[in-house]
Formats: sequence, C-alpha cells, structure tokens
Amino acid sequence: MSTQVLRIGLVGYGLAGKVFHTPLYAAAGVELVAVASSDAAKVHADHPQVRVHPDATALMADPEVDLVVLASPSFTHAPLMLEALAAGKHVLGDKPFTATVAEADAVIAAAKSAGRIATCYQNRRFDADFLTLQDLIASGRLGEVVHYESHYDRFNPQTRDRWQEQERPGVGLHYDLGAHLIDQALQLFGLPDWVQGDVQKQREGSAIIDNFHVRMGRGRCRIELSAGMLVPDSSLRYRVHGTHGSWIKHHVDPQEDQLRHLGIGPDDERYGWEEDSHRGTLTEVVDGQLQTNRTAALRGDWPRLYRELSTAIRQGTPPPVLAEEARDVIVVIEAMLESSRTGCRVSVSG
Repeated sequence: MSTQVLRIGLVGYGLAGKVFHTPLYAAAGVELVAVASSDAAKVHADHPQVRVHPDATALMADPEVDLVVLASPSFTHAPLMLEALAAGKHVLGDKPFTATVAEADAVIAAAKSAGRIATCYQNRRFDADFLTLQDLIASGRLGEVVHYESHYDRFNPQTRDRWQEQERPGVGLHYDLGAHLIDQALQLFGLPDWVQGDVQKQREGSAIIDNFHVRMGRGRCRIELSAGMLVPDSSLRYRVHGTHGSWIKHHVDPQEDQLRHLGIGPDDERYGWEEDSHRGTLTEVVDGQLQTNRTAALRGDWPRLYRELSTAIRQGTPPPVLAEEARDVIVVIEAMLESSRTGCRVSVSG
C-alpha cells in the first residue's frame, strides 16, 4: 500500500484534456506531472510547471508517471492502452474504451499480464441526475423499474471538419454519447437479454452515425436509449417508470457547462449542483393517491472517479470502472450495429 500522490501523464490537450480532465485533479488529490502535446505553449499557459513531451511514447517513458490518461481520438485508445501497459503504466482511456470487443479483450488480457489497471473514463456515472436516480431506485420509491428511457440529444445541424466527424474506428455518436448512455443503463440493470437498434446518418453530408435509438430488454423491463444531433428541443433527459412511481427529468448535468463555459470548478461551492428548476419530478403513490413533487438532487461529482481510481492504484481496491464493464458497453454497441444492419433483435450474453 502506498500513500504517495498519484502522478498523471496526460496524452492530448484538446477539449477533453483541458476541460474534462485536468480541472478535476486538485479536487481528486492527484497531480498532473506531464502532458504529451504538439503545442507546448498551450499546455504551459495553463500548467507552467508541467513537463511537455512531444508524443505519447515519450510520455510513457517518463519514470514519474504512474497513470497514463488518454484524452486522444477514439481510434487511438486501444493501441495506446496496450503501449502504456507494456511500459508498466496504469492507463485510463477516454470513452469509448475501444472500437471493438476484440480490442477490449486484448487490453484486458494485457492489463492482467502486466499487473496494472486499465479502465475507462465514465465520468457520467457521477452526474447529479444519475446519482439522484440511483438513490431513488435504491430507496424503493420507484418500485421495480419496468421502463427506463434515457436521452442525450443536441442540435448541431452542420457537420464540422474534425476527427470526431470522420469515418474512423470508434467514431460516431453511438461511441461518443452512446457509450455514456449504455454504461449508465448497464450500471442500473446489467447486460440486457436482447438488443434492437437503429442507427442513421441524418445530417446532410454526415460521414458518421449521428443518430441512434436502441431498445433493450431485461426481464420485463424495457430500456430505451437515444441520441441525435438534429433535435431542436433536446431538453428531455430521463423518463423512468416503476411499479410505485415515475421520475421525469429534463436538462443535462451541469458539470460540463460549469467547467467549459461558466468558470465554475470543483473548488467552487456551486459546482455539481443543479438549478432547482432543472430537478426531476417524482410521481408516486402515497396513501392510494398520486402525488407529484420535485426531487431533491444529489451533487454531481466527476472528481470522484479520479479519487476512487487513485485509491485503487495505491491500495489495491477495485477501480471505479472495471475493464470488463467498459467491454460490456462495446458488446452492446456491436449488437446495436448488427441489429440495425439486419433489422432483427440480437441476443446478448456475458
């Protein structure tokens, strides 16, 4: 067991590295010591004391790096995770974990052989609304959930010249926002019995899948997940029905907007708290009557992923996101693609 502060080497300093990772480190009690980037000036403008390496290989050779974090394009995740593990480092890859199940299996095998942790950055397990929903389910206020609907829509009608919109392995809305939606559903219900999916390229000139809808079954529960980029009214987030109550939620978790646009970081007392008007509404049976009220919201806590991962690396506890759980997300994505191609339900097994 070690009490040394976890030292992080970050690969990539674009939007993901700058907004979704580095602002969390101080609150998580971890330290950024190195970044792999072709733009050292950009890194040093925010982190003047951090070493900047020209590429990922040089960063992985840095003896002070304990954990390699990949804030790099999706199609680089599998090869860079394998390279990091071969260098004796723990590795955290942004979502999606990999582009294929076969790649995920290779990473899991390499991590076991190296005695290191390979994991996935599923920060939205720690969204305010998802934590609130987990609490509602655990408390029994919804009863047995029989219908779970989760949306992550946007209105971005114009395509852009960036890697996220190029036809490459692991690229597309189903791998991007879809990886979050699927991971949350699997956390609540486990792997489904079957998957039925539909994927599209809806926007004019789109090179990637930019709309998907997937329906899954787990016993008598039906799970519906969807995301699109041509949704002008994109406020609906959750619609959940159980044998004792329903929970409806609009608006996404505030942490991305706080970090990206509002200058509110984890050290701010406002961080992670939803506006009162954005909280979900719970309709439940009370003394034989239906009552509807806004629910109290838990605080969102993206730094928690890093805190728990640091503990796992230093004390040998399980990481907050198991590699096998990250693999299961890709299992569902591959089943969704097969279902969309064939028009048939696809059975899923562990």
